Amino acid sequence: MHIESYLGRNDLFMGLGLQTIERIAKEFQRITVKAGELIFAEGSRGDSYYLIATGEATVLKGSGVGQRELQRLGPGDGFGEMALVADEPRSATVKAVTDMELLSLSREHFVVLMDQEARFAQRILRLLSQRLRQTNQVATLDLLRAHQGLIISLAELAESRDADTGAHLYRVRDHCTLLAKLMSEDARFKDQVNEDFIEAIYYVSPLHDIGKVSIPDAILKKQGKLTDEEFEIMKTHTVVGGRALETVLRYCDLRMFRLARDIVLCHHERYDGKGYPAGIRGDEIPLAARIMSIADHYDALRSERVYKAAFTAEAAAQNLHEETGKRFDPVVAGIMLAHITQFEDIHEQYTDMDKRPDKHAGYS
Repeated sequence: MHIESYLGRNDLFMGLGLQTIERIAKEFQRITVKAGELIFAEGSRGDSYYLIATGEATVLKGSGVGQRELQRLGPGDGFGEMALVADEPRSATVKAVTDMELLSLSREHFVVLMDQEARFAQRILRLLSQRLRQTNQVATLDLLRAHQGLIISLAELAESRDADTGAHLYRVRDHCTLLAKLMSEDARFKDQVNEDFIEAIYYVSPLHDIGKVSIPDAILKKQGKLTDEEFEIMKTHTVVGGRALETVLRYCDLRMFRLARDIVLCHHERYDGKGYPAGIRGDEIPLAARIMSIADHYDALRSERVYKAAFTAEAAAQNLHEETGKRFDPVVAGIMLAHITQFEDIHEQYTDMDKRPDKHAGYS
């Protein structure tokens, strides 16, 4: 097939006119590449634009065990223009998957073409915008997955010292997420609880007791009521955990981790001001912590412990009623109680420890 035919079917060159395409085609060179060979490496200087005539290539990011495939390219696909336009090193590696025939346009001819053909330049800019958005989305998703994996690992590490907690992390996570979703549908919270808030509370709520890593086993695993002195030590887990999140925030000041700090530090504060560690009350308590407080308490009521039997669903709901306005924000508690059967559904879903369906969360 003639080079003009390949160009005429490519989005960048289509519609430029026969004479223009014939002129451009003369500047392209045909290149053959064997399967497994590099076309160019990440970090190398961009010297050419490429158009695939035959064969298949893979776009790779990173190196060694951390290398991952971003996409596959086939006949008609072009690549390599970002480094030419930005005059920066290649942002990824491209390698031949099969034997290939490529059409190559040098940097010099590419720049001249952009200068002389306004329609071509406009298409290049549009393509660059699309590529940048895709790159940012991939980077953001990778970072979010890394954060999620680290958060769950740290939370499970803290919980692993307490054999009684079972699927507590996952139940409380889903309780918080469901409650936040229900609150987002209430006009009283429309300015506070949005999709970002819901997603953040899903990811960071498992960290609520991370500070328990500092509590001695003799206290954390005690089978029975703590003494006053032991309880004072137990209460320090909120401060220790909050301090750990402050350290995280010095390196990564994301809203997600600010919300995590609020939960870790304040989820044992009470609406009537009789909680700990600071004894703050009412709306002084961060909203995420008010959500965690009731979610954590409900799960504790419904769960069996070595020192108590599990409350029935009815008894747990009655306890929430009794603590509304005392331990819990009355508006938040009211929303949860109005939909209490949905929270009981979550409890039932996790009766089997290995069953983690994320039924209500919607994030993974």
